Order: sequence, then C-alpha cells, then structure tokens
Amino acid sequence: MKKTAKMSVEVVTDIVCDKCGESLVPEIQKDSQENLNGFADFGVLKASFGYGSGRDGESFHFDLCETCFMELVNKVMNRR
Repeated sequence: MKKTAKMSVEVVTDIVCDKCGESLVPEIQKDSQENLNGFADFGVLKASFGYGSGRDGESFHFDLCETCFMELVNKVMNRR
C-alpha cells in the first residue's frame, strides 16, 4: 500500500542583486526551470562576526550581480 500526502515545497523562483535590485537570472532560465536553487552565476558576500567583536553573533549574506560585485572588489582594492 502506498500512503500519500500533499506537501508544500518552497522553491527559488528568482535571485535579485542586493545592491541594485536587478534580477540575476536570465528570463529564459526563469521560464524553463521550476527551481533556481542550483543557479550560481552571481557573487556572494558573507560575513560572520564572532566572540569579542562589536558585532558578536551578527552575520550578513549578500547576493550581487557581477557589476555590483566588481564595484565592491575595486573599492576594496582601491581601484577606480
């Protein structure tokens, strides 16, 4: 005997740049994929602060398009 159940599943439908607000996923991929969880064509910036830090326990996660990511890299590297 097979037992069945209705389940609700959460899927990734779009990924948006946290700086400029533009979608990171080409329309063709949005149209052809039900779940974009494996999409990886964007930059990710993560930071976690530990014990003794002024931001102890805080963590940050930013998804960035290539343009915004490179602007940040250039700023950190003191490039213009």
